[in-house]
Amino acid sequence: MYKRQEFRLATVDPAGQPTNGITRTFTEVTSFGTDDAVKFTARGGHDAWPANRYLNLWVCPLGQSLLGYAQFPGGPAATDGVVVLHSAFGTTGTAAPPFHLGRTTTHEVGHWLNLFHIWGDDGTGCSGSDFVADTPNQGGPNFGTPVFPHVSCGNGPHGDMFMNYMDYVDDAAMFMFTQGQATRIDATLDGPRAGFPSGPC
Repeated sequence: MYKRQEFRLATVDPAGQPTNGITRTFTEVTSFGTDDAVKFTARGGHDAWPANRYLNLWVCPLGQSLLGYAQFPGGPAATDGVVVLHSAFGTTGTAAPPFHLGRTTTHEVGHWLNLFHIWGDDGTGCSGSDFVADTPNQGGPNFGTPVFPHVSCGNGPHGDMFMNYMDYVDDAAMFMFTQGQATRIDATLDGPRAGFPSGPC
């Protein structure tokens, strides 16, 4: 049986002071990329909080048509966390359709918890794997709001699981992880992210 995961805003900062878990940083950088500059104060962003105690989320303007990116388990603590485009974060403020339901963060936290894209990152080759048995292979990412069924890679009759959080569809079209993905998340929290706190911080 898998464990349900819930993240909350921090109530204590790394110095032990009360916090609402949110820092706001003025920057002259107009657009960040995937070079992790947003994760460092000296490069126009904000330094990470200790990655063994906090899931760092950086919300910022991103270039290159990026919605977000994440660090898989095992990387440097100084860059550990998730980056999300400000207009694809949350459900209020600058969040804008079709990425206005918080699903980009769900997708990226999935990567942080060791989930791969559902098509196995092999383009349209049908030979990649996300290392989860109950997600059918598919011929690359889906976009927009596909019509069921969308068959690829001989995965009929049900076709692609485009409604999975680890695809690229619009927020309104994605709504699930599988039992196999939940099991992989549990293994990550029992393995490479075992030190992450299970209670309030």
